[in-house]
Amino acid sequence: MITTLVAVLGTLAGTIVAGLMQHLTSTRTAEKAAAERRREALATAVPSLLAALVRHREQQYLKIVARREERADSPESRQARYDARSAVTSAMDTLHMATSERGLLATAQEAVDAAMALGDVPTSEVDAAGLRARQAHTALREAGARHVYA
Repeated sequence: MITTLVAVLGTLAGTIVAGLMQHLTSTRTAEKAAAERRREALATAVPSLLAALVRHREQQYLKIVARREERADSPESRQARYDARSAVTSAMDTLHMATSERGLLATAQEAVDAAMALGDVPTSEVDAAGLRARQAHTALREAGARHVYA
């Protein structure tokens, strides 16, 4: 009788341990899959923001050159600048949805602020503002890569 009872308890214990191990394995697999989805979202969001920042800076430089050449601002060029600015805003929103990492978001905001400031500086400060914008861009690229490949 005792032998049968030990056998039954052993079987039950084995079943419980097997079920627990399966649960742990499936939980770890799900966590890894979720982490990979977050990494992929971040790997898409950071380059999208970087590209939007480049486009925005390009539009600001075109505005600066037009002013230097004393050309009138056209509705089309204004619309292109508005579109570029909106793309930056949208890309920043996407980055916020992809991560809550404060350091990366702060670096991204610095890059956005530097790019936005470029169009508002006096002509004598364009070179310095452009350098700040490019440095902030590089800092975001490097921070984004660190987070994607962490």
